[in-house]
Amino acid sequence: MKASREAAFLAAVEQEKDPDYRAWLLANRAIFVTRPRTQKKAWLEALEEMDEGAYDSTDEGLEGVEIHKGEIWFADLDPHAKGKVRPVVIWQNDYLNRAVTLGIYHQIIVMPLSSRLYGGAYRYRIEARDNLPKTSEIVCNAIGLVGSNRLMPKRGLLTKLRPHETESVTKILREITGEVSS
Repeated sequence: MKASREAAFLAAVEQEKDPDYRAWLLANRAIFVTRPRTQKKAWLEALEEMDEGAYDSTDEGLEGVEIHKGEIWFADLDPHAKGKVRPVVIWQNDYLNRAVTLGIYHQIIVMPLSSRLYGGAYRYRIEARDNLPKTSEIVCNAIGLVGSNRLMPKRGLLTKLRPHETESVTKILREITGEVSS
């Protein structure tokens, strides 16, 4: 399996036109050709579920779909429970997002949104706009990883955070991690 990941990685690097991104890919080769046990387990479980027909394969996969930090998409956060499809904000950097688009990386750092408006220090409110149907809060203390097969690109991009919103969420995350004093 590692040999096929290596081959896919090298093929993606070969096709990359941006020399800075190409250099970044090569410098970070290990994250694309090896997987930590937890990431590998999650990915194998997702593949197993697809093989069992738990997903319509026409709805899955981001290869060719560009995603960017700060965008809000629908994701299936728990394929075993109904009602866990919800909006999430993409929070990983755009270099990793490009690797997802190339199909050589399969994890995305996200934060879920909730339409239950509780407020508080670790939530950030986003008013309904564009294709985001309801006023929601980003649940900043629930940051986590989802497999790229959990994003639902056929439902389309809901909206994108504005620069001041990105700054506010970044500030909240710094508070959560203890990087700034309250």
